[in-house]
Amino acid sequence: MSQKSLSPSRLANYATCPRLYDYRYVQDVNAPDRTELYLNQGTIYHETIEDTCDETDRDDPPAVIHDRAMQIFDAKWDEHSSADDYESRAHREYQRAENLAAIESFFDPDGGVGIEHARRSITTECWVECEVDGRGLHGKADNVIRTDEGLHIVDYKRKTHGMLSDGTAEYLGDHLDGEAHEPKRVRNAFQTATYIEGVKNEPFYEDGMEVRFSFYGLLNKTSFESTASGYDVSARGWPRETTEIYEAHYETIWRLIRAAHDGITNGAHEPEPFNLLNEEACPDCDYREMCADRLSTEVRR
Repeated sequence: MSQKSLSPSRLANYATCPRLYDYRYVQDVNAPDRTELYLNQGTIYHETIEDTCDETDRDDPPAVIHDRAMQIFDAKWDEHSSADDYESRAHREYQRAENLAAIESFFDPDGGVGIEHARRSITTECWVECEVDGRGLHGKADNVIRTDEGLHIVDYKRKTHGMLSDGTAEYLGDHLDGEAHEPKRVRNAFQTATYIEGVKNEPFYEDGMEVRFSFYGLLNKTSFESTASGYDVSARGWPRETTEIYEAHYETIWRLIRAAHDGITNGAHEPEPFNLLNEEACPDCDYREMCADRLSTEVRR
């Protein structure tokens, strides 16, 4: 790599606010502690899917795959879930039921998409790297699936609400021009670019293969129903594919990557355009109480 290799997460932090990146990565300032609850839940469903895929053969029956996933989930919940993360015992029990419902739906032997994800998985937690225009990128793909046409990379999320879509892709250009602040969707674009280009450098990629990328929200829709013995929780997930968005907005996405990558490698941490960032990024920033850029505006007021 001719330049420092960066992850979509670091690029996205810079796109959120250059000063945020400065505090978090350059100065390594400790942010206030936040609950581990959703981080641990993410670990649970990621490792459940990963281990299920790794242990599944192409001809395994759906019921076998489903039962395997349920057993792995139980073990991962016991390993990673802590009662200290929850407000009450009832809260923890509900969250377990919700996450279990997501895994049950995903690996449903009667049509759950996770069955084919497991059967066709080439590799999980795949480290990929690429370099385009002298900018190095790297990341870890949750699952790479072989399709009839090529490869399909999947990144598993809790939900896909608010992510990059056909209807919001135009906002990428607005963010680039400083007319809007869309760091979450920009991050989705960075992830798409990194994984699509990165997987092309893997030994299992062959010239001419179609490469697709999707986010998959395991808990996009949940429902809760009271019963005589307690309650039932159901969940449904679905994908958000961004392959065509990447192809249609390729130039804009790579201009965004170049801007963030160059800003990081050149040490440019001034928040610009400041008025927009002050309005959109500052309210949710972990460092807002110590940020000189933000505090200076308060003093002037």
